[in-house]
Amino acid sequence: MSEQNPNGLTKLERLAVLLRDDSVEPEGMDAQQLKKYLQELKEDMSEPQKRFDAVLKKAKAQQRLERAHERRLKAIELAKTMIASGAGAIDAARARVSGMIDKLGQSDPDQAQVYAREFEKATPEDLATLEQDLALLEMETPEDEKSDPRDAR
Repeated sequence: MSEQNPNGLTKLERLAVLLRDDSVEPEGMDAQQLKKYLQELKEDMSEPQKRFDAVLKKAKAQQRLERAHERRLKAIELAKTMIASGAGAIDAARARVSGMIDKLGQSDPDQAQVYAREFEKATPEDLATLEQDLALLEMETPEDEKSDPRDAR
């Protein structure tokens, strides 16, 4: 995968040597300057970029998986607490989740319908998960609207 030259250096290692030999300080360059410098040297960075992108994508997916796992664990604990509290807590959770679904229906009817179907067959353990998912969705929605560049037009 990595091409080696007679000195035993990979392309990336040779590039590092070139940068040091030319008295170039890559830490002081911005991305455009570095890109221009590499083009002048006719260094092909497409393969390292592809590998970097793949590693980054995998790391982000792993991070999302870990956060989802943490949310599930919290939801299970919340469900256990709710069940231990009795029927009153379960009814209160049902009312909160129902209200959250109604509120979601105003902005995203299709997604609200999916949650409504899940709500209909939800066990007490599922209620805690639904409530947490809907709460996270409510928190993410305003941030998404602010960061969407198409809204700025």
